[in-house]
Amino acid sequence: MKKPIACLLLLLLVSFAMADMMPDFKLPDATGKNVTLQELLGKGPVLIDFWADYCKPCKDAMPQLHTLAEKYDSLTVVMISIDAPKNLPKAKNYLKSKNYKFITLFDSEKTLAKKLGVTNPPHTFILNKTGEIVYSHIGYEPGVENEYEMHIRNLLGLKTDAE
Repeated sequence: MKKPIACLLLLLLVSFAMADMMPDFKLPDATGKNVTLQELLGKGPVLIDFWADYCKPCKDAMPQLHTLAEKYDSLTVVMISIDAPKNLPKAKNYLKSKNYKFITLFDSEKTLAKKLGVTNPPHTFILNKTGEIVYSHIGYEPGVENEYEMHIRNLLGLKTDAE
């Protein structure tokens, strides 16, 4: 009886460990150049936000994410559009018109989104510099960016406002 329980516990531990890592990916940016997860890691925390052009909460979150990107030089903010291929020009034009400080990638086939269980945008992930997912949030409500910032400051080794 102990052996099956030990095997089950080991399997659970392995699956939890694997679930905490961002899957490797290669997605095109606005110019068509492929960007990999490895290219984004190493400098510092990475905030990845899945969005779509039709999503008003996604657009409401963008100015707050832009502010975080400007405030923390070692933070990389990546916006991944899950718009269908026919809607990509509209999504690209929207971001271009805003001049945000983001890396913009496109997952129109939703390959990465499916791996992460992203079904409705916005869905935000914060990664440490090795690619471990340290925080995940679905949706956007004003003020959630403060929670993002707390995790980012923690990853950067900075005191949070509560300390």
